[in-house]
Amino acid sequence: MEPRPDGAERRPVPTVFLPCHSLEDFPTWLDDGEADDLLSAWIAAWHPALIAAAGRRPRWASVDLPPPDDTPLVAIVPASCDERFAIQGDGRLASPLDRHVRGIRGRAEILAAAAGADPPAAAWAEEFHALGLAVLLAELLARRMRSSTELDGVDFSAAVATAAQAAVEGRDDDVAAELATCYRILEASRGRYYPVDAWVVDLVLLAESTLGEPLRRELDAGVPLGLVAPARLAAKLATAHPESLAAVRAALVAGRVSIASGRLDGRPLDLCTPEEIAADLSAGVAAWEDHVGQPPASFAQIDGGSTALLPQLLASLGIGSALWQRFDGTPLPDPGTGRIRWEGTGGGSVESFARPPLDARSARAVLELPERLGDAMDHDHVAVVSFAHYAGTAGPWHALLRRIGSRSTVLGTFATPAALFETTQGGGLAASFEPDAFPPTLPTAAVGDDAPEPVTAARDATSAAAQELVAAAAALAPVMPPAASTPSATKAPGPVAAAPRRGWWSQRRPQPLVLDNGHVRLEVHRDTGGMLSLRRPADRGNRLSQQLAVRGTHPQSSGAWLPVDERAWYTRMQAESIAPGETPSGLSGLVSRGMLVDAAGHPLARFTQAVGLVPDRPLAVLDITLDPTTPLAGAPLEHYLACRFAWHENEDVEIRRGLHTQSIVTDRSRFTAPYFVEIGPDRAGEASVAILTGGLPWHLRVMPHVLDSMLACAGVPAGGSGRIERRLAVGIGLADVSAAALACAAAPVGRALRDRQSEQPPETLHPTSSPASVPVSETPAHVGRALRDRQSPTDRPFRLTVHHVETHNGRVVRARIGLLETTGRAGEARLEWQADITRAEACDLRGRPRSDTPVAITGRSIVVFLRRYEWVHLDLEFA
Repeated sequence: MEPRPDGAERRPVPTVFLPCHSLEDFPTWLDDGEADDLLSAWIAAWHPALIAAAGRRPRWASVDLPPPDDTPLVAIVPASCDERFAIQGDGRLASPLDRHVRGIRGRAEILAAAAGADPPAAAWAEEFHALGLAVLLAELLARRMRSSTELDGVDFSAAVATAAQAAVEGRDDDVAAELATCYRILEASRGRYYPVDAWVVDLVLLAESTLGEPLRRELDAGVPLGLVAPARLAAKLATAHPESLAAVRAALVAGRVSIASGRLDGRPLDLCTPEEIAADLSAGVAAWEDHVGQPPASFAQIDGGSTALLPQLLASLGIGSALWQRFDGTPLPDPGTGRIRWEGTGGGSVESFARPPLDARSARAVLELPERLGDAMDHDHVAVVSFAHYAGTAGPWHALLRRIGSRSTVLGTFATPAALFETTQGGGLAASFEPDAFPPTLPTAAVGDDAPEPVTAARDATSAAAQELVAAAAALAPVMPPAASTPSATKAPGPVAAAPRRGWWSQRRPQPLVLDNGHVRLEVHRDTGGMLSLRRPADRGNRLSQQLAVRGTHPQSSGAWLPVDERAWYTRMQAESIAPGETPSGLSGLVSRGMLVDAAGHPLARFTQAVGLVPDRPLAVLDITLDPTTPLAGAPLEHYLACRFAWHENEDVEIRRGLHTQSIVTDRSRFTAPYFVEIGPDRAGEASVAILTGGLPWHLRVMPHVLDSMLACAGVPAGGSGRIERRLAVGIGLADVSAAALACAAAPVGRALRDRQSEQPPETLHPTSSPASVPVSETPAHVGRALRDRQSPTDRPFRLTVHHVETHNGRVVRARIGLLETTGRAGEARLEWQADITRAEACDLRGRPRSDTPVAITGRSIVVFLRRYEWVHLDLEFA
């Protein structure tokens, strides 16, 4: 040691050179590599051997300024700051006792250079590193809160130095006592600038590959955790990892862990009906109860999006809290605060916290923690920050944060999600969002040769779900009133052809190809084979046109940048023949065949489109077959097969998408609507056009008056293996859009068009052929019959859902049903039955009575008030 003038020894002080002039401008914005360099340098200086040798705690200096005095240094410079340090540091007249650690990365490497290869007190190194990190973060948090920690006093420095000396000398009890004193001083200092509780939630995400040793190591973390796991992992945990299951059960009993889980199925929420979501949630709760012994305390979902329907479903199942975040990067609406009470449209509320989590793998996240805590303290009623990572993937800095959390609350109290919500009950601000506020799930390209084409896979799942719902509703048929027959139109159904025109020009002009059932008139375009117009007799003009197309995107040129939609190109639809005949839906109609050709005239796909009208309903059914001649590849939203719908460009319309079979106003250019899309009127009293999408989930509004419904996207091969078969329906002024949409999605495809390609129709109409009029079948089969039979007895603004039906001797005696408000308008719902009702009581999804929803019985009808988008469940008993 170099002697000082007063006789004392001059000991080298560990000094970390930071890239700032004061802690007020400390760089929390560094990238992950720079943050790791900075933290590694800072933490290495807090090794007990270096502190004991100096007799004082480490200090810091600016990398841009000369050292503050001539005290001997153990100068530790973050590797990413070495070039800046060289400008001032190299010019200093160094003391013989100075030791510089420069250009070195990694905690262990920096420490070896600063203190030697095997410094003493290694057993206590992590405790001192954690204390050093706590000091840095506490200082930064104090500055963020416009205050200071005042840790330069004698008490704190003396406690640090005493603890380090005790660690070097092997006095473990004294080390623990002095470190506890250090943390108490830190907590007391925080009480001066923010004396209110803050909370830290540590979320551990589980996957099938992390249920063994990685999960067990997480359970030994020393701080409370939230386990976020898909419900399907409950069975896997029980069967394949019994040791982990036992550890989870013990942690649950001790209150060190709470489980946040969701549905058993991973299907995106915006593609599901309310019945599917409720059934999946119930199955998920049952899975944890069966295998772990208790239900999840909170709802959570790693992926699959979110929906405004969740709060009322969760509340109905007795789940009172939810994690707002989705951990796949899906951006959810910002409620503007951290701790919220999420209120759903239709009722119900759940407790939640809405700040996105920090990445526990990242060094940068540690530097961001004071900023995030400061923001929460400034703006939120309850200050909460969260970290998230998959089991076994957290970084070394997160391990130090956990160690701090197990020793002190200086950075906030670590808590399970369940403990947080219980302790802060009533502290959240009310937040609600419209259904369209939640971003839709968009298609992703199929990966692998065996992966299904995304649109086909989603449509098949929707069709299967719709079939189950239709079958469930059929069980109530004995007590449901018969469907009211649609009043006859003023014009009798029958063939329609334009009246003969007089004059030389009328002989050259071919007559239109028209279908007319008295309720709606459909004209097929003679050149394209698409739908030229669809209108009712009272309509003043065309309501909708339709064509098929292949959509592609030109690559970005070297010139000015253009958005994707401005680089799009479409094929044109070119009919080769148009013939009257029976459609695959069992309707009499027109069948068009031809090609989709690009701008150069090259065919990219062959098509067959059959259109027919449903008798007694203002509804047309389109059966489409496409055979690509070239494979369809590229980004799904840029390269796809489309059914394109267009309306008058001067119409001011409102687009409503069928989300959960409810009609939701949307301003999005890309959205999901697996059951229907409504194109609203431009003036009061005008009926909407409804496109029954038949299970097709994804739709793009590419222009203000053009909508693309995706028939298939990337991954479709050429040739017979790439054949695409789809069915849609289009109606005007439908009384019950939801019921008709379910019927359309549930109906089987019927006789495939490919089985009829070889049959040459007896009357093939070419573009130059003579006029044609096509009769409308009075006895439709397949989807035509289903759509006709799905007429609603009244124009009711709700959909009847059926959960359970109990019969005795062929009679319905009990039933649990639901009334789902579908139009977004609150009001009284009345449902009439064919049997006397002895009891009607509102209940939740678990069958528990609800006192907040009165149900009136008037004769053979039940009456209940529905809030907008509310789903009310009822237990009924029949005489």
